[in-house]
Amino acid sequence: MIQNEHLDCVPWHVAEYVDVAARARELGCRVPTRVALLPGNFATAAGPADFLFHKVAPQVRTAWRSSGLVDTGPYRMSSPIPADAPDSSDEMVHLTVFFGADLLSVPDRPVLHALGIVASVLLDDPGSENARETRFNAVVERPGSGYASFEYQGDACGIVALAKPVRAIWEGDTQRRQAVAFMGVSSFTWPLCNAVARKI
Repeated sequence: MIQNEHLDCVPWHVAEYVDVAARARELGCRVPTRVALLPGNFATAAGPADFLFHKVAPQVRTAWRSSGLVDTGPYRMSSPIPADAPDSSDEMVHLTVFFGADLLSVPDRPVLHALGIVASVLLDDPGSENARETRFNAVVERPGSGYASFEYQGDACGIVALAKPVRAIWEGDTQRRQAVAFMGVSSFTWPLCNAVARKI
């Protein structure tokens, strides 16, 4: 674990997540690949018309696009949402980002970049929830099969720390994955912000 005595630490825990590809097909949506914003209620929505995104999702999508990242999120295949269209948003749902296993084939995996933009949007948005009480989910497609959800609650800038466990899932870091599984719903901490970004 990276240590920095000058920074607070923030907790996250890991849980199993629904089969994203199967769920998207069931709902008649585009299957997310690579980097995507998921509706906060993706696992429970009756259909695409019921999707709810966190209220900063449009800003995140715009910022991603400006930096070369494409949101491959699950929308209706018959009528894709235009890039600048507003979402049906709800500040009570968690902001959720999906990282697909397809990113393994990308030389420069954009995980840290995507997470950094999310943190920046949350910190800069005056209408956002308290930046010290952010709730965020990173859903990761495991190589082979299965999906994990890293559920984070804490300071918005600490979101960048999730890049390490996301990459550990893909890289088959057995020790780290065993530690994550062992921790279950308990806290597992990573230091915050720039110190994390420099170490990743």
